[in-house]
Amino acid sequence: MKVLFVYTDIDVKGGARSYHFGLGLLSSVLKQAGHETALHYMFDAWDPDGFEAHVNAFSPDVIGYTSDSSQVRHVVKLVKRMSGKGIFQVAGGVHSSLYPKFMESVDGLDAICTGEGEGPVLELVNRLAKKEDVTKIPGLWVRQPDGAIRKNLPGLFIEDLNTIPFGDREMFNYQQVVESDYDRATFMLSRGCPYKCNYCGSPSMGKLQEGKYVRFRTVENGIAEIKEVVSRYDIRQIFFADDVFTIDRKYVKEFCETYKKEIGIPFEVTTRVESSHIDTFKYLADAGCTRVAMGIESGSEDLRRKHLNRKMTNGKIIQAFADARSAGLKTKSYNIVGFPHETYEMHLETVELNRQINPDSLVIYIFNPYPGTALFDISIKDGFLSPDFMDEDFISRTDTPLTMPQFTREDILKAYRNFAFSVYRGQSAKKALLYKVYYSRFGEPLIRLLDSVKKPIQKLAMGS
Repeated sequence: MKVLFVYTDIDVKGGARSYHFGLGLLSSVLKQAGHETALHYMFDAWDPDGFEAHVNAFSPDVIGYTSDSSQVRHVVKLVKRMSGKGIFQVAGGVHSSLYPKFMESVDGLDAICTGEGEGPVLELVNRLAKKEDVTKIPGLWVRQPDGAIRKNLPGLFIEDLNTIPFGDREMFNYQQVVESDYDRATFMLSRGCPYKCNYCGSPSMGKLQEGKYVRFRTVENGIAEIKEVVSRYDIRQIFFADDVFTIDRKYVKEFCETYKKEIGIPFEVTTRVESSHIDTFKYLADAGCTRVAMGIESGSEDLRRKHLNRKMTNGKIIQAFADARSAGLKTKSYNIVGFPHETYEMHLETVELNRQINPDSLVIYIFNPYPGTALFDISIKDGFLSPDFMDEDFISRTDTPLTMPQFTREDILKAYRNFAFSVYRGQSAKKALLYKVYYSRFGEPLIRLLDSVKKPIQKLAMGS
């Protein structure tokens, strides 16, 4: 069978290409079973004609789409464009898993995958190849000949991640992805997150299937993939995109010792304040880690506790960043503005907390309510969000769909654009000005215009 995967990555802030782990793994699983795969990567700009030309040239039996809530409107248009052409169309990803009822209104969509896709998608393609019934596959919702949707229960979580083949990066023209992301390759050694943040889809994803949700690959398996990738591509840096890289201190110690001996390329990780520890930071630094990123989200302890389900104190946040710095690591903070029930005064607490920890770099997003999260339901229940929100165009994290009398859209956008400048203006005038431009309404077109010099600009912004 021939399977064309479709990845819409439109209106990407900063213009960097990305590798989609889910599609890469699905491609490897299908190729291992003898099927042929290809990728249509609709990067940055909407191009339905280019998509249709690729379909005509490749002649797939199956088209598999992946999507989060910010991209699903593009996927829906492509599905409808291919409707009636005799190609089986299936969608997966976070949006399909946490908001599966969207399938009911999408003509031409034959199935969706809810939860982990390696098993269900392989069984689907195998059965289609044999012309067998596909309506009863666990983990799939399937449209039956009469138009009714059969809603099968999800299957089990994959217990042993080592049984999954390494992802198909070549399908993405991976060297191009690396070069667009400052010569950096990205890896994941685990799946799942044990925390229950109200703005994140992970808690709901963890309830979809039976079995252990938080799982790690063995150190040997992870190192083997890294070796394979760095031997094939020109890579100067590595980023580990795991939800909580440092949750298991023993695992981190073993990994760092092996990584230092066998890889040695500078790397960065994302972790949590709650799982931070000075010894862990020392292991990371000794192995070649240059930076750790941790989420603050809001500087208001009250907002974090009552509405975000994040119970760490500001004191713990300050200590975590100080420990990382004392271990010789640079730091990066993740922040969000525009949460339900947030006020401008609460946002100023986020500014002040960042001033205190003085991270080497930071990121600010505007909150968006993703279906399947607790804050999505709260936003609708408390009247901040239209019940028809998902029938409208989803706004990505540079604007807000919420209507809140205590924190207006105008004030949220102002807070977003001025946040980094307000944090750094007392520390570094150059950095503050750079961030001011980056987060301005003119920042994105200017970044694209200056693409040839974006690496030195990024080096300054990241505190390097």
